[in-house]
Amino acid sequence: MNKNILIGLVLIAAAAGGYYQFSVKPAQEAAAAAAEAAAAEAKAAEEAAAAAAKAAEEEAAAAAAAAAAAAEEAAAAATEAVEGAAEAATEAAEGAAAATTEAAAGAAAAVTEAVTDAAALLDPANFDAAKINAMIDASSLDDATKGTLKAGIDAAAGNPALVQGAIDAVKAAMGM
Repeated sequence: MNKNILIGLVLIAAAAGGYYQFSVKPAQEAAAAAAEAAAAEAKAAEEAAAAAAKAAEEEAAAAAAAAAAAAEEAAAAATEAVEGAAEAATEAAEGAAAATTEAAAGAAAAVTEAVTDAAALLDPANFDAAKINAMIDASSLDDATKGTLKAGIDAAAGNPALVQGAIDAVKAAMGM
């Protein structure tokens, strides 16, 4: 029986050795070859990067020289532009002053007309509920006040005795 055990152990040892020779060793050799190839590629990439950096440095020097020349030209153009802008600003200021005067006169006329229209609209003799409601909607009053005033105007439309009170409430709310 010892003989059979010894033969079995020898067979197992032979199988393990064969496995090592055919599996593990080729994988180790392939890994070493891949590491050598990666090192060679890294060296080539490093050399290419150094060459690119040198070329970029030369291009940057050329670009700096071109930028200096362009800056000188831009400074000359800017001086001319400033002189032209000063003249244009003077002309624009004169034109703006005239336009402002005209606009102020037009605005004053529009405000006078709007106040006159609002005063005529809030006259009990010219009572028009729809126009007064539109004026209330266009005002800057808060929504609750608008709703209250519009309800009063709508009630006055149905009862002429309430017209004066409703108009007075609208005038008071709008500061008229």
